[in-house]
Amino acid sequence: MPAKKPYHRENLRRDLLDAGREYVRQHGHHGLSIRTLAQQVGVSPGAPYHHFPDRRSLLLALAIEGFEEMLYGAEQVRASAMTPAEKLSRMGLLFIRFAEANPCLLDLMYESELTSPVLDPQLLDYQLKGHFNLRDHLTAALPDISDEEADLRVIAYWSAIYGFASMRKKGVIRPSEQAVPSIDIAEAIVARAALAALAD
Repeated sequence: MPAKKPYHRENLRRDLLDAGREYVRQHGHHGLSIRTLAQQVGVSPGAPYHHFPDRRSLLLALAIEGFEEMLYGAEQVRASAMTPAEKLSRMGLLFIRFAEANPCLLDLMYESELTSPVLDPQLLDYQLKGHFNLRDHLTAALPDISDEEADLRVIAYWSAIYGFASMRKKGVIRPSEQAVPSIDIAEAIVARAALAALAD
């Protein structure tokens, strides 16, 4: 029997997260277990528990990595030379593209045992960061609106963006059989949602 691959703590944690991310990509999060990941990375069943005391902590770490990726994209938008209105639109499109590339991870982040019946406090922090990022761009474009109105417009904008991404992922949105769209429907939805959010 070949010897088990030696791991340092950092290496094993990273390998487990990479294996977990790939499992979620292929199968979703429901069947993911620490034992499964231990087998995949070639360590004893007990080794992962030094880093993840239970399945929930593993799922939470994977979800946080997803939010960190989106937050990085948001910071790139914030640092860009785009106008506030352009930044608001770009944020919406970034989310839709992330949802297209990571449909099963998105479920874990927004519609899993980490979010229902009680939203995990760490994920709430990321969701609030997302809200205030959108709000910053909106209020930069519309500096005279009230805080209450800004929050309401952000919620309406986010509802359109998240709703579209969710419906598209579930196959609810389909082009007409009689017509082939000549535009990118995601970009079109974002443009219309941003126009509504920024209307006088």
